[in-house]
Amino acid sequence: MFSRMYCAALEGINAVIVHAEADVSDGLPVFDMVGLLSSEVREAKERVRVAIKNSGYILPPKRITVNLSPADIRKEGTAFDLPVAVSVLVASGYLKADHTENILFVGELSLDGSVNPVNGVLPIVYEAGRQGFQYCMVPFGNYREACAVEGIMILPVMNLHDAIRYASNPTSFQPSEVEALLQDTVRNE
Repeated sequence: MFSRMYCAALEGINAVIVHAEADVSDGLPVFDMVGLLSSEVREAKERVRVAIKNSGYILPPKRITVNLSPADIRKEGTAFDLPVAVSVLVASGYLKADHTENILFVGELSLDGSVNPVNGVLPIVYEAGRQGFQYCMVPFGNYREACAVEGIMILPVMNLHDAIRYASNPTSFQPSEVEALLQDTVRNE
């Protein structure tokens, strides 16, 4: 099965929209990634595979191919982890593709499935809004930075479960829940 999510690559101070395409098919079990990738992006396949497993999702022993396109743009950093994971989960049947059409994803995954903050969120969210995306899913730690951009709904996630929940139904997001969590975080610091 094939799926396509949207993410972005940084080129200087600008962001360029990138497609994170995944295909899950019969064949020898392998996880390949292509598309002019830096070493941190190539390593995403291990972070993604383990984060999916440790989040309770089962990947069948199939051939998984991920393409980050366009192939002529260099992809660097760890912000591609979340879109790759969601794309693989959609291609594996855990989520319907039509739920993710208006969402741009950005975030690094830990092996336990938590989503870590990344650099460059502001230009990515700005470009997502400029390109007409309705939502941008970002790590919880990047929420306030992402909210500086108007005209796009920010979906902050702490882990892969949050990402799947919000991707399934973005309108279920309640900003008041996030504000309460942010207040708790400030109190605990």
